[in-house]
Amino acid sequence: MTLTMVEREGTQDPGGRVRRAPSVRRYQVCIARSTPADVSMGAADLHRPAQLRRMNRALLKHWDLSPCIDDAELVLTELATNAFQHGGGDDITVTWCADGAHLTIQVKDSSPVRPALQAVDEASEHGRGLCIVEALAASWGISEDGTTVHCALALPERAA
Repeated sequence: MTLTMVEREGTQDPGGRVRRAPSVRRYQVCIARSTPADVSMGAADLHRPAQLRRMNRALLKHWDLSPCIDDAELVLTELATNAFQHGGGDDITVTWCADGAHLTIQVKDSSPVRPALQAVDEASEHGRGLCIVEALAASWGISEDGTTVHCALALPERAA
């Protein structure tokens, strides 16, 4: 597991003066798959969404974004589970980025197959993940190459 954390408080203009900008916080984790992408999830991969939820909770508490924890955990679980179940590549990369207005969560799985919203009913056992993301997020989308799904959760005004 590889972790990267970046926090930026301001930028310098050409005259050397520091301009205050909204604090941008970024955290990234890369998790190697325990099973190949085209095989059912193994025991270790089945535990990855729970590990990511714990990481999410700790990170958002550290960033003083506790009001966002529940929604972030839910969308993260859906996106990460989809990546481990349907994605490609040897690893999954999750990135959290918070600016003054949004918490953005990105999940990259290296698969060019674009996820799509599915029509579901009460009897459906699968297919609700992106519907949940769409319901909770201010916006969401898929990268042009299909490898990354991202969503933005609006931050409460006091956290912005």
